[in-house]
Amino acid sequence: MPQQKKRRGRGCLWGCAGALAAVVVIVVVVLVIELGETVKDPKDPPANPPSADVKVTSCTVDPVTRFPSAGLEIHNRSSKASTYGVSVEFTASNGTRLAEGAALSLTVAPGQKVKTSVLGLDQVTQKVTCKVTKVNRFAG
Repeated sequence: MPQQKKRRGRGCLWGCAGALAAVVVIVVVVLVIELGETVKDPKDPPANPPSADVKVTSCTVDPVTRFPSAGLEIHNRSSKASTYGVSVEFTASNGTRLAEGAALSLTVAPGQKVKTSVLGLDQVTQKVTCKVTKVNRFAG
């Protein structure tokens, strides 16, 4: 009876590919938020900064996982469809930063409101305050 060849590495191949895809997504979000330049629409009035388009609608800590999260509403007040990169800081009552997180919202139409959330990357054991620290708006 001939021996069958063992197929090794297929599980790792798919697992590694999935992990690599997750890393790529995280890197893209970080690059958009940290390295991107805000592209201004020439029709936008100077009093329409991207930060004015984002507000925190909720700020909680999950009682089971202990990860903080912030609910956000993005209202594209520019005249062009835009992609938003948003950074959020989670702080203790004394102002100490406990965690941070980021979100990417693609193709928000002019005048459209979208809801999204940001998950903090560190577990916390106390109540937090959520603050938007950076907003990039890319007109497209």
